[in-house]
Amino acid sequence: MKKLIISATFAMMAAACWGQGTVNFLNSPGNLSSPPDRLIRWDSVTIGTTASINPFGSNNAPVVNTSTHTYQAQLYFGSSTAAEGSLVAVSIAPNGFRASTSASPGQWLAGVSAGSRVLDGFASGTVNLQVRVWDLASGTDYFSAVAANGIAGKSAIFTYLIPSGAQPAPSEFNMSNFTGFVLTLNQVPEPTTLALAGLGATALLIFRRRK
Repeated sequence: MKKLIISATFAMMAAACWGQGTVNFLNSPGNLSSPPDRLIRWDSVTIGTTASINPFGSNNAPVVNTSTHTYQAQLYFGSSTAAEGSLVAVSIAPNGFRASTSASPGQWLAGVSAGSRVLDGFASGTVNLQVRVWDLASGTDYFSAVAANGIAGKSAIFTYLIPSGAQPAPSEFNMSNFTGFVLTLNQVPEPTTLALAGLGATALLIFRRRK
């Protein structure tokens, strides 16, 4: 009887895992075709050739970890109608990026479970996905990095059809609709700049009223 209960418990656990949709959270060329560009890059406007951040010395260079900047990539998901603010992070910790000596810059590592990520609550159909990347030197997560005016970026929201059938092809689990993006230095205007902008808006309003 005890063996029967244990067997039934394992069967229910297996069924629960099987009932959850999964996705292959990797942006390597072996998993995603190119074009479009699937890599994460530094923004040429806000970062450019800043040596302390970008060791390659070229604009729009692919992102790598350096001695002072460590980048993390996290996958967010939600229903096919979910807006960005409604997306939630997968339960597994974010993926780290490759070192500056890597021959594959701009790609994050597979991390836990060889890149496979569970989409809790979704067993079939289409879901919305988004990739968010940030610098750990700027914050412990994407939101704190942005709030600290640090280095961060995010992809456009893209759709993913959860594979169905008895034996889906491995390629069906890839994020085929994902497109690479750039990381920017999220700077806020200086107080003097904001003050000047406010004065300009006030002057424009007075001028319009006089007309």
